[in-house]
Amino acid sequence: MRSNMMLAALSALTLVAAQNQTFTIDPNRVDLSTRASWCQGENAVCNILCGNNPKRNDCDPNTLNYLCTCQNGTAPGLDYYRQSMPFFICNEAFKECNDANVGNAQGQKNCTTSIADKCGTLDPAKVVVSSSSSSSATPAPTQTQAQTSSGGSSSAASTSSSKAAAPTNFQQYGNGAAAVAMGLVAYML
Repeated sequence: MRSNMMLAALSALTLVAAQNQTFTIDPNRVDLSTRASWCQGENAVCNILCGNNPKRNDCDPNTLNYLCTCQNGTAPGLDYYRQSMPFFICNEAFKECNDANVGNAQGQKNCTTSIADKCGTLDPAKVVVSSSSSSSATPAPTQTQAQTSSGGSSSAASTSSSKAAAPTNFQQYGNGAAAVAMGLVAYML
């Protein structure tokens, strides 16, 4: 019985850790006009996913920090959509990885499986937003962290992506699940 509980606790902890994949780029390696167009895309996707009425829709082309919050306080699952900041950062990370592995077929294949395959693929224009909730429209998660780079003067921008068959959006429970898992382990001792 105790071993089953321990296995369940550790599985929950592993599942939480496996849900987020973070990609980081140096914004200064991308010209400012491109970053500005990325922010325009991010703002447009945020508007669409929040029913053209976001509570917050900010994007800084200098740092690539962004924030998208719908009226109900949730952040839409931007990672899943093309033309969002996570999409652009993911594709730039893939480009940089691919460029770093010129002449290395296995390295470039790894770039595809570990980065490109995790970039958003959904078309935000095909999203149907419920008018009753005026909230976020996502395929699964409804409360993902949508702000990248935790410092105002950070030289790297990052985004996270999850493409697992298991239930998505466990990141909102990350610390709680870890605490529960550790509590179960302590209980069993």
